[in-house]
Amino acid sequence: MKRTGHSTTSQNGKSRRAEQPDPFRFGWRYVQQIGPDGSKRSVQVPLTLDDVLHPREGDEIPENTQQSKDRRYLAEVLEWRLAGNPHALVLTDCLIDWCVRGLRNHSPDISVFDGVADTNRRWGTFALAREGAHPLLVIEIVSPDAHDRQARDNDVVTKVREYYRARVPLYALVDQERENGPRQLVGYRRGARNYVRLPLDSQGRLLLEPVRLLMGLRDEMVVCWDADTMEEIPDFTAMAQAR
Repeated sequence: MKRTGHSTTSQNGKSRRAEQPDPFRFGWRYVQQIGPDGSKRSVQVPLTLDDVLHPREGDEIPENTQQSKDRRYLAEVLEWRLAGNPHALVLTDCLIDWCVRGLRNHSPDISVFDGVADTNRRWGTFALAREGAHPLLVIEIVSPDAHDRQARDNDVVTKVREYYRARVPLYALVDQERENGPRQLVGYRRGARNYVRLPLDSQGRLLLEPVRLLMGLRDEMVVCWDADTMEEIPDFTAMAQAR
């Protein structure tokens, strides 16, 4: 993410460069404003962390290249895995209306549903009740922010509560506590009263039971295996580019 800075003066009189957070680092949206003369103009405004937690259609939320590659890989693997189910749907960065009273929309990195009548439709917001669908799992790829801990807390604290309310049976995270720090996998299975944290296997992989996949990390990047055959699932895009 971009950072901006300005010069400050220390007690000994020396000028130093102090980094200030970019106000647009969480993203932005365009809003219509009316000027004194009655004319309308579109103005870019920064998103807050609450906006990122519960975005609107049209919001722009940046992601780094590692996030983008992992998200694309996971979406392709899940679509391949569920290709035999005509009612399964994999969405990435799509607004989800859980149709739960008092619970606002989210836009998970990866969300998987079953029971969708027409998976070829286009959605700005996917509403579960209207589609007659039910969630199978949600995956979030955490992006910490050096200036605000809540950026990570949105995924690792708040969404644990809110996805439970949304009746998501499995919530998986590719977690990262600090920028450029190591990553880890965390998984939660929906229990009777709250989520129960899932153990990793002996190789540090997380079982995504609803889709029978194992998700692991190699060189800090996400890798998946078929949980039944233990065959590693390649990056299909990379394979196509290589060919």
